[in-house]
Amino acid sequence: MKRLLISLLLVSLLISAPEKVEKEVGRYQLSTTTAISKKGSVYVVETVIDTKTGKIVKRKKISLSKYRLPYKDNFGRSVTSD
Repeated sequence: MKRLLISLLLVSLLISAPEKVEKEVGRYQLSTTTAISKKGSVYVVETVIDTKTGKIVKRKKISLSKYRLPYKDNFGRSVTSD
């Protein structure tokens, strides 16, 4: 009788155990658009948005002539793919 109660208790604990929560994927969104200055220069504006809070994390303005891969980011690292 004790074995039956212990086994039922163990089975119920295993079944009711919380599932593992995976880390969040895709929290940030990259948005690109073009902007034209008053002088006629064309720029590409990259904006990184935190989709959970809705706040802008980073905004970067790059001249269209320099918007090619590979390019150097703000930390001097070479970016070779999107």
